[in-house]
Amino acid sequence: MHKSFTTSVFGISYFVFFCLVLFSFLAENLYAQKNIDSQIVKGLNYCYNFEWDKAETIFSEVIEKYPDHPAGYHYLSSIYFWYYLSNKQKPHLDSFLLNSDKAIERSKKLLSKSEDERILYLIGSNYSYRAIAFAKAEEFLDAAWATKESESYLSDAIEINPELYDAYLGLGLYNFAIAQIPAAFKWVLSLAGISGNQNEGLKYIRTTAEKGKFSKVEANYYLSQIYSEVLYDYKNASEVLNRLENLYPHNTLFRYSLAVLDIKKRNLDKAEKHLNKILKEKNVNFKQLISYSNFLMGDVYFRKNNFNEAIEYYSKFLSSAHSKDYTGIASFRIAVCYELSGVRIKAVEYFASSGKGNMDLDDDLYAKRKGAIYYQRSISKNEFELIKAANLVEAGNYRDAIDSLNALLPNLKKEELKAEARLILSDALFFMNKLDESLKLGKEALEYNCKDEIWIKPFAMYYLARTHLKKGEIAEAKYYVAEALDFSGYDYENKLKNLLNALIK
Repeated sequence: MHKSFTTSVFGISYFVFFCLVLFSFLAENLYAQKNIDSQIVKGLNYCYNFEWDKAETIFSEVIEKYPDHPAGYHYLSSIYFWYYLSNKQKPHLDSFLLNSDKAIERSKKLLSKSEDERILYLIGSNYSYRAIAFAKAEEFLDAAWATKESESYLSDAIEINPELYDAYLGLGLYNFAIAQIPAAFKWVLSLAGISGNQNEGLKYIRTTAEKGKFSKVEANYYLSQIYSEVLYDYKNASEVLNRLENLYPHNTLFRYSLAVLDIKKRNLDKAEKHLNKILKEKNVNFKQLISYSNFLMGDVYFRKNNFNEAIEYYSKFLSSAHSKDYTGIASFRIAVCYELSGVRIKAVEYFASSGKGNMDLDDDLYAKRKGAIYYQRSISKNEFELIKAANLVEAGNYRDAIDSLNALLPNLKKEELKAEARLILSDALFFMNKLDESLKLGKEALEYNCKDEIWIKPFAMYYLARTHLKKGEIAEAKYYVAEALDFSGYDYENKLKNLLNALIK
């Protein structure tokens, strides 16, 4: 009896001791995780407000205190990831990969003991960064492999915990990006088991934007860019970006994106204010963003028909450009500015450089084609007037543009110029809500022979589809969309295909 009692007491004591140890272990880990989370959120807020030194200090402290946990390395790598995307400097890529490797190594070590959805999320997110960085570095095989790894880890994380809302961002970007790839190339991806759905991707990104904790801000930014660049939903893009800028007033990227959006919305004065703020900053790790801001400022002045100022800012862009992107169109517009100012010698110099941009970009492709034409001959007086009228429309000065074009129309002899003038008029009338007049001019533009400017007809069909849709005439809108989609090999084809797809949706 006594022996049994002793064993029983020992058993209870052992059980209590075990529970105390387990509770202590869990409490310690829960406290550690809670402390890591609070530090990460603090560091991310510094990142979003472009206080990078403070963010780096926070993430380094997390590493120092929790050297076996991947979180500090993952978020520290993200700083160098954003630096590299901006300036494409190899030391920043190396720093990113160094910390990324450490994050992945520590994640896999923890996963070998147990599958934790938060660790799966971290490693999946890090592979998302690697995919984008490798693509930027033109290491496309590495990018494809990292993309697949990201999708796999993030899917596993959500399978364990469907309410881990941060993990949906990477999956959303994966699905959305794959869905944007032209159909002609998708069979290659299908061989690797890679496929994507745009609607699902958008739903996932919205999920993180609404409910995420660590990736909420990032998801909202990506969402704003999808609204702006793919769906042409400027209203929602503005709402998201303005909300982000109010939260993080020192974020240069958010301000830059607002400037881009304001140019698209033809609010040039607002865009100019945003760009002036950026150009006063001296952030050495975001030189490319500042360089592109000079390009955008050139666009603002070009569209205001202020050609001397446009030359100044386009020239600053060309002298600071880190890649070929948009150098062709910048050179072309400088040439046009010099030609309009009567300086043909300088115009020829820049027309000669118009073909040196990135031939994957619509703007640079257009610059190459038109630059070659104007290198051989001067821009005619009527072409000058059309350029200036088109700029008035891009500046939102629709009444002045209409008056200018109506005065110009009787003087036009060339078929392409007659069609282009009517196309610009149709656009201006649409935004003044004169829909019947806009339709009339758009249909007239289709009647001319535009063999040298084949872009005019598909764009005229888009304008007609857009106007019919606004009038609620769905069948007519569908007809012109289908007609426009039959064209290929014209200027700004990628842009128009996106506009047509947005119209269809």
